Amino acid sequence: MWKLPMFGCTDSSEVLKELDEAIKAYPEAFVRIIGFDNVRQVQCISFIAYKPPGV
Repeated sequence: MWKLPMFGCTDSSEVLKELDEAIKAYPEAFVRIIGFDNVRQVQCISFIAYKPPGV
């Protein structure tokens, strides 16, 4: 888990900034982005956003 959830985030550039920071901090790790539905309180999307080189 990289940071606290980004509740209320309305700008995709904020997500991309966090993605870049996570990759810089952990260049040899996979980075997964998970999205939640705030009404039903369930996970609605999950995908690998970064795969380390050589894997």
